[in-house]
Amino acid sequence: MIAPETADPPTPEPVTGSGVVVSPRQAGAEAERRVERYLRWRGWRLCARNWIGGGGELDLVFARWRTLLIVEVRSRPTHAEAFASIDTPKLQRTVLAARALVRAQKLERYRLRVDLIAVDQEGLIERRREVIPFG
Repeated sequence: MIAPETADPPTPEPVTGSGVVVSPRQAGAEAERRVERYLRWRGWRLCARNWIGGGGELDLVFARWRTLLIVEVRSRPTHAEAFASIDTPKLQRTVLAARALVRAQKLERYRLRVDLIAVDQEGLIERRREVIPFG
């Protein structure tokens, strides 16, 4: 007798506040676009999106005056879940990538800053500033 094939239950896809089902990739891209608008409205200029280097990826990179802002964006049902999804190894990869960007683009004159921004299922933004001290 052949054993019945067991299949993992389907993974539920995230649902936006409007009830529309979207993939995690789509939700992440929409969250990044929302954060980009949020920061541009506050005077930041977008320099790079999804920059890869130094063993990591930088979601968004902005500049204003002499500050280079690295932004890690997370989209989850709640802000708490979004912030909890960013672990120490992810932050370490972010630092390595940020330093690689600074070297590659000769941006040593800029003050480096890393912010974490969470976008919940309603599209609301919560921001944690300067989560990694750079000396």
